Amino acid sequence: MDGLFDGIAEVSKHDTLYAVIVAAVIVVVTAIISFLVVKLLRRLMRVDGSLIPESSIIVNIARIAIWICGISIMLSACFGVDVNALIAALGVGGVALSLGLQDTLKNFIGGLQVTLMKIVHPGDHVIVGDIDGRVQDVSWRQTVVKDFEGNIHLIPNAVINSTPVMKISPETLVVTRISFVNDGRDLDEMIGEMEQLAKHAVETVADLERDPWILMTEIGEYGMWGKLRFVLKDTEHAREARDAALRAIAPYTRLNPEVVLPNAGDEG
Repeated sequence: MDGLFDGIAEVSKHDTLYAVIVAAVIVVVTAIISFLVVKLLRRLMRVDGSLIPESSIIVNIARIAIWICGISIMLSACFGVDVNALIAALGVGGVALSLGLQDTLKNFIGGLQVTLMKIVHPGDHVIVGDIDGRVQDVSWRQTVVKDFEGNIHLIPNAVINSTPVMKISPETLVVTRISFVNDGRDLDEMIGEMEQLAKHAVETVADLERDPWILMTEIGEYGMWGKLRFVLKDTEHAREARDAALRAIAPYTRLNPEVVLPNAGDEG
């Protein structure tokens, strides 16, 4: 009798060891497949040679799906777990959980739409409301945009789907750093004059897609610094357009600029 029990125990140990070995093999194979698929996705999704961040939504979805499949196979084959029943139980709990995570799910679905419908890509120059910068990543919850002053903006994906997004071709966007002096007048009025002068100057050499606008970046005792931007319809005369704009606002680099704004009737 003792020999029979010893034999059963030996078989049980053998089966347990076999199950653990098979489980380990499945985990290793799953990890390898996950690595290869993620690497392939990053190569396919690479934009302008830039690397896709770790939190990219498509990459994470693929990684999670592969690991769910691998763990399900391991539980079913090695430990006899009824995966179908487990998934059904999780599904019931997921319905209740989703009611409390509506905003998160909305952003998640929005992230899928942004990525699959190719609304924006990492590297795109976009303007969303008052935010102007380049897309760094589209994650499961938000789109990360870095502006030209180095600030990071986290925009919920639901906002990206419900707000007009302006995509600007990097080649047609002209950006130049400027410095100027305020002679005591209203700053908004002064900047408005500079933008109008730059607009009329650029229009003499190129067609504008978006009128010039100035963003302040620094202010000091002896002057102010900012960035002049405008968007052209093509790149043929970008250098001439930049030169014309800078020449037009050059008088503002000293006090009491003697400039004359063109009249509305003079356009064209």
